[in-house]
Amino acid sequence: MKTQLSLIFSFTLAAAGATWFSQDSINAYWQQTYHQTSPLEALAPYAEWTAGAKWQQVANEQLGSLKNWIATQNEQLPVNIAAAQEAARLEAEAQAAAQREAARLAAQRQAEQARAVAAQAKQRQPEKPIAPQKAVLRQGDVVFFTGDSLMQGVAPFVQQSLKQQYGIASINLSKQSTGLSYPNFFDWPLTIEQTFKENPNIRLMVMFLGANDPWDFPNPKGGAYLKFQTPEWEAEYLNRVNRILDTAKQHNAQVIWLGVPYMKKKKLDDQMRYLDKLFAAHLKDKVFWIPTANLLSNGGNEYSDSVEIGGKIVRYRSKDGIHFSVEGQKLLAQAIMQKIEFAQP
Repeated sequence: MKTQLSLIFSFTLAAAGATWFSQDSINAYWQQTYHQTSPLEALAPYAEWTAGAKWQQVANEQLGSLKNWIATQNEQLPVNIAAAQEAARLEAEAQAAAQREAARLAAQRQAEQARAVAAQAKQRQPEKPIAPQKAVLRQGDVVFFTGDSLMQGVAPFVQQSLKQQYGIASINLSKQSTGLSYPNFFDWPLTIEQTFKENPNIRLMVMFLGANDPWDFPNPKGGAYLKFQTPEWEAEYLNRVNRILDTAKQHNAQVIWLGVPYMKKKKLDDQMRYLDKLFAAHLKDKVFWIPTANLLSNGGNEYSDSVEIGGKIVRYRSKDGIHFSVEGQKLLAQAIMQKIEFAQP
């Protein structure tokens, strides 16, 4: 019973509160429906009663403001989202640009550091001396000519020029049919060692040989002959070349070495091309090298008896296809003289 009375009381109180709060709405409804004054208007003189209408007005105003705010927010929401997305994109681009710039600056610093290190290293490293292009002779020096019959025809012309132009004395031991293959016949390394000991003023040695060397020769260690152009033959042959170079170096002498010219017979020429390449490769940066093959052919790449110079035919080779004419000998003598420089005291 109490519960029922409590519920009835609660409903009655709620209805009264709703009526009090909504009196303006009830009065307007009553007038529009029944076309007469609402019974509730009899309570209008009481301030406590009309306060409900004021609270309803305030609530309606607040509700209207809330609806307007919600509508405004709904309208601005897509704009705000787009703005946020654009802001995020711009920030990401700015970060990426900053990272790229940082990477560029880092790479630039590394490059500058590398250049600085390279510059310091270059300053610390002594410059490689430029190899002299000519043999230098001074007053009192002696020139030593060595080689086979190819040198026999050339050396006298060089000796004459050295004596006439610079007063330089010379020794010519060139000998026909000699080379480095058969030291039992003539031992050039030994002869050169003895000559340097007997003539301490030798400051330049000129070597021209090879034409008598394309043969198998005895193995100094015993056993079978060493076959021409084999690695074993080549190693022993270059040992003999090195012995000559070592002797010159020990006596502070410069070396001019002439390459092997073209030969008329193909078999001999093929053998000479091998020796010429062997000399050129092994003697690089060790001697003043004079290539003779193209020189005697006026720049040609094969044997030629004669060449045309200034509209005239000049014969540089002898009829045997091996040796030189007087003009050929003079040409090689000039090439040797061009490799020599005289230093004034």
